[in-house]
Amino acid sequence: MRPTPPPTDKRTAKASEGNKKKTSLKKKYLFGYDAHLIVTRDAEHDAVLLDDGTPNPDVLPALVLGVSLDKPGHRPAYNGLKILNRLRERGYKPGYLAGDRAYNNSEPDEWQLPVRAMGYKPVYDYRADQLGKQAGAHGAILVEGRWYCPSMPEPLINATIDLHAERIDRETWVRLIAARRSYRIMPKENADADGYQRMTCPAAAGKVQCPIKPYSMGRGIHLPLIDPEPSPTGPLKVCRQRTITIGPDAGAKQWQALDYGSPEWQKVYFRLRNSVEGYNGYAKNPLAEGIESAGSRRIRGIAAQTILLAFQLAHSNRRKIKKWLDTLALGGERPRRRTHHRHPTRQPKSRTPTGHLTPAA
Repeated sequence: MRPTPPPTDKRTAKASEGNKKKTSLKKKYLFGYDAHLIVTRDAEHDAVLLDDGTPNPDVLPALVLGVSLDKPGHRPAYNGLKILNRLRERGYKPGYLAGDRAYNNSEPDEWQLPVRAMGYKPVYDYRADQLGKQAGAHGAILVEGRWYCPSMPEPLINATIDLHAERIDRETWVRLIAARRSYRIMPKENADADGYQRMTCPAAAGKVQCPIKPYSMGRGIHLPLIDPEPSPTGPLKVCRQRTITIGPDAGAKQWQALDYGSPEWQKVYFRLRNSVEGYNGYAKNPLAEGIESAGSRRIRGIAAQTILLAFQLAHSNRRKIKKWLDTLALGGERPRRRTHHRHPTRQPKSRTPTGHLTPAA
């Protein structure tokens, strides 16, 4: 009979567990690579089934257009731009661009400004410490990626912060996000080649009423009434003038093309992000390409690994296209296989940063 083992000190056990985690992380950095993928999909439409239960042939499946391999967590902006530049050389047109937070937390000169100069419209999510007011220019304030009137009420500015702190519920957050639209600084014209854009305050655009601009008063009780804070130096520039010019450097790190949390933002952002995560799972299938398994690429060196990974992703693209074609009913013929998109998805409007809205009874 074996002797009873001595009792284990909890502190020793925790320390041992912590050392294992550190060792595991160290091994990842020593022997692993991170793959940066550019996945394309239709950001304007979902894969909604037609009346006959088959996919819409006009909505193409999400596919990988480019890949770059590097050390884990190393130079995400550099690798992303490298792929985007290759796509531009191959004639792909820019559109909405979403990625995980490793990209939009890069330095603006390394990621945000270059992608905007290439014509892409970034759509971002933020860390908890990046919510609310983020920057300012000529008196206008940048709140979660968009420019707003400096007198926008505090509950609207801090709506997402209050949601995370559980000071408001999800339904209230949706209403506050929608109310922000009236206070947004509106574009007067498209940005020029250098990224500078003329913007007009919401009072001049007829979205609110402001006593600093008397001609905006008396337009109806349906328009919010601005209550500007008095200042010994007089009104801010955005309040004194009809228009201001905002350069690309102002709030460059957090600026995005859509109103954060709005239905439009939710549709585009979650479509793009879900496509990336979905493709990752698709290509990691151990019964197919299994790109996550090192055993599928038994060779050392980042160059060789990149080439083999590119072949695997090309095969994954081909497999996905073939499955999609087999589900289409072309020329009146019966599709070869049934689509897996048989269950209705939740509407984007039901999403909030802390979960989905509770459906009405």
